[in-house]
Amino acid sequence: MLRKSDIKACLNGEYTPIAPAYFFWLDIDFEEAYKIQLDNLHKHFENDFIHTYPKLQTRAVAPNLTKDVLIDEWGCIFGHAETGVGGHPAEPIINNLDEWEEYKALYMPVIEPGVFENDSANIVSENPDRYVTMTIWRTFYERMYMLYGMENLWVSLAQEDDMLMNLLNDLKEYTIKMIRAAKVANVDAVYLADDWGMQDRLQISPTVWRKHFKPAYADMIDEAHSLGMDVWMHSCGRIDELIPDFINISLDVIGNLQATAVNLKELSELYRGKITFYGGINVQSNLVSGTSDSINHEIEMLTKWFMPSKGNFIYSPSTTIMPEASIDNVEILFKAVDRHRRISKG
Repeated sequence: MLRKSDIKACLNGEYTPIAPAYFFWLDIDFEEAYKIQLDNLHKHFENDFIHTYPKLQTRAVAPNLTKDVLIDEWGCIFGHAETGVGGHPAEPIINNLDEWEEYKALYMPVIEPGVFENDSANIVSENPDRYVTMTIWRTFYERMYMLYGMENLWVSLAQEDDMLMNLLNDLKEYTIKMIRAAKVANVDAVYLADDWGMQDRLQISPTVWRKHFKPAYADMIDEAHSLGMDVWMHSCGRIDELIPDFINISLDVIGNLQATAVNLKELSELYRGKITFYGGINVQSNLVSGTSDSINHEIEMLTKWFMPSKGNFIYSPSTTIMPEASIDNVEILFKAVDRHRRISKG
């Protein structure tokens, strides 16, 4: 376990004798399949910081649901493929501005003081020397299409209509309220999340992103910084083009770099030392069908490219370790990371 000061040093680009790592980011099906083996791994490895989760008060009324359909605290509806993992937005629950105004008044989750931040505050109190983040996920761009539908949202983006502007501004302000509430818990950072990349490109053009979304993220980051908290951002996929923009608006940590979607060597050469990179470990293929040699080589190259002992890099899987991953390969990975993060002077 690293101390809070060690994580802060990493984010500040300072020398760290042991580079931070987040080992256990596991899909629930993987946890259930390998409980005994994971209990043993927990005896030898530990995440170097703690992610906590706030609690929103649900007001949305659940519709009559069919098998393999889920609903979250916002009332958004998700489908679940029989052989799939997780859920995907199944249908919009907001279709126009009148419905949006009604939703905000009657159904949007409540950020209730003393409830929203209580679990995070308790974890901070119990772990005074640990670096703790509060995850404020799916409250901005991703929430827009979960509420309004992806096709509807992209049409609104093309038209720059009132629906887009209302969703964008209202959800930005809602996220900022959550950031302010996070400060009450005395966490070290807020951890935002919007997946902007597909496997080979951005979901929308960089020009449109910079016009409509970059200013909103800048406001969120400025608010968190003004309250003394760092800001982490999770964004999967091919997001290379947005890295300079995130640096420009003073984002502290960008993750969880998707190894199969971005050019990690190129990112390290262009931006190492300008932002902290988090992730980069290949979950999609190397943990599934890789070998001891290929996994050790991957960690060796990550260490070479990002020079973790100089700070600004945190070892972590690119995304949750999925059920298809080999438990033997996960153990090989953990050992490789633990070895290289202790000899990462470069």
